[in-house]
Amino acid sequence: MTAVARESQPGDTPQEERSAAPDRVESVYDADGTFSLRTSMVELWEYRDVVFAFGMRRLRTRYKQAVFGIGWAVVQPLAFLALFLAFLDRAVGDAGPSYAAGSYAALVGWQFGSTAATAAGSSLVSESGMLRKVFFPREAPILGAVGAYLPDLAINTAFLLFLVPVLGGKFGWAWILTPLPYVVLFIVALAIGMPLGALAVYYRDFLYILPIAIQLLLFASPVAYSVDQLDDRWHHLYALLNPLVGPLDALRRIFGLGEPPDWSLLLVSTASSLVMLALGYRLLKALDRRMADVV
Repeated sequence: MTAVARESQPGDTPQEERSAAPDRVESVYDADGTFSLRTSMVELWEYRDVVFAFGMRRLRTRYKQAVFGIGWAVVQPLAFLALFLAFLDRAVGDAGPSYAAGSYAALVGWQFGSTAATAAGSSLVSESGMLRKVFFPREAPILGAVGAYLPDLAINTAFLLFLVPVLGGKFGWAWILTPLPYVVLFIVALAIGMPLGALAVYYRDFLYILPIAIQLLLFASPVAYSVDQLDDRWHHLYALLNPLVGPLDALRRIFGLGEPPDWSLLLVSTASSLVMLALGYRLLKALDRRMADVV
């Protein structure tokens, strides 16, 4: 009589896979229990195909059965820009002719950072079925979630280049520096998504807190207004407390004024985001050990 294997159910976890997962998790810790960054990075590199697979699956499913598809990535910043021009242009004072171009550039950066961070924060819970059944580095779906928004960013950037002269912006050699603020935004999205994604596995409340916090962060970031409208004495503290300040201000300067970023602000934001990422990654790996049991 031929044996027929039962199809695994979402809650099922083969014994050999469940027993193997803790060993792999423990492998990123030294014998004395301290976290080994080098071992963790080597392990993540070995699973790079898994990171890519998570990203591609999220990218395919995000716009599935949507008539406009990835075109919705352009609609959101344009809608916010229309709102800014209609209601906030006067509120921010003498914004100047480059306000629209600078604000749209900041909106493009903001949309990438906020949507990527939100997706990263919910990615581990979204992949709970996989998390229970097979082992993979827990940062893999988080990296995949952030990477899945890079095509949106590329499309919005191309659209931005087309609209800059129409919106009153200035073209200059500084546009070649655009990848720099994008890299910082990528780091910020990971720095937010890693700890909150790990905490959401244990406490689902964070899935509700994150979208609210992101919306509040919009008003605490230089999107509708310029950093130059604030007192110069607080610029660097502002960038230290909110790492989005440096890259968003850089995009505003590059596309609105045609000039290079404020390097000091960008450097402070970069340092702040890297510290946040290091702490968030450490928290993720500390919570890693029991995720498969509680998710």
